[in-house]
Amino acid sequence: MVAIRLVLVMTFILILAFILWFLENYFDPGGMLDHNDPTGVFSFIDAIYFTMVTITTVGYGDIVPVSPLARMLDAFFITPGRMFVWLIFIGTAYQFVYQQYREEWELKKLHKKLNNHIIICGYGMTGQAVVDELLNKKYDIDQLVVIDNNEEFIRYAADNNITALLGNASKENILKKAAIEKAQTIIITTGRDDTNVLIGLSAKNLNPDITIISRANEIENKKLVRQSGADYIITPSITGGRLMVLAIKNKLSTKLLDDLLTSRYGVDVNEREVTMEEIGKKPKDILKIVVIEVNRGDTIYPASELDNVTLEKGDWLVFIEKVI
Repeated sequence: MVAIRLVLVMTFILILAFILWFLENYFDPGGMLDHNDPTGVFSFIDAIYFTMVTITTVGYGDIVPVSPLARMLDAFFITPGRMFVWLIFIGTAYQFVYQQYREEWELKKLHKKLNNHIIICGYGMTGQAVVDELLNKKYDIDQLVVIDNNEEFIRYAADNNITALLGNASKENILKKAAIEKAQTIIITTGRDDTNVLIGLSAKNLNPDITIISRANEIENKKLVRQSGADYIITPSITGGRLMVLAIKNKLSTKLLDDLLTSRYGVDVNEREVTMEEIGKKPKDILKIVVIEVNRGDTIYPASELDNVTLEKGDWLVFIEKVI
């Protein structure tokens, strides 16, 4: 916007200079006096120079209007142009200050709204899939914040009523704008492992209690991603490759796994703590869900051992349920 206004000002000055040069040379020769040019020729360069020094109120006095017509042009043509140019500059400065104030106000409003929210870093295909799945699982759209350095992605997120911040998510000031100190989870989905590591380090530094779910694009970088503070690491290429191999001979089970990976259709994987009514029961006796794992402290009981498990207080169930 500032560049456009500067181009507008320069174009306006050139137009004024051309009109002044044309009128002075064809209707009022000699009306402009240049004390440093004995030839008396008022060139187009002279017109640009005179217009610039007049509009900027420098007024060196080396070129002056001496005829009535030249003075009329200066009084009723060049001087109003000076006011127009200054209004543009003042408007630009006002807009800059207003935008800063508005951004600060919107950030304060955003920070007041956000609490225990989820930050998604990277809004490419993976980031968009993450947001879609969160919305499918009925997460509050007002508690989702997207960060990306691609303006097109940010506009797309904003068009879908998702809070979106333009910037580098590895920078602490950007994470602070997303109120990371109050966030419960940050999901890092960028396509560069070095960026994911930096984001993880910055996030953990600002909020040591935050849960970090990070993408690792290369298997050899999983250790670095883990060291950056990631609690859970997903390697899309490895997971996708395994599903493709499974689909060779196990088409039905592949479809089931695909259903489990999305809550939009079919079935979903979920987890919760056992209720008081379920204590003392066998996992298979719980209605409407299929328990596939029981977590008891540091002990994990897989599906193959569940027949020998009696549920106790504090147990956590991992189960499959039908999506409603």
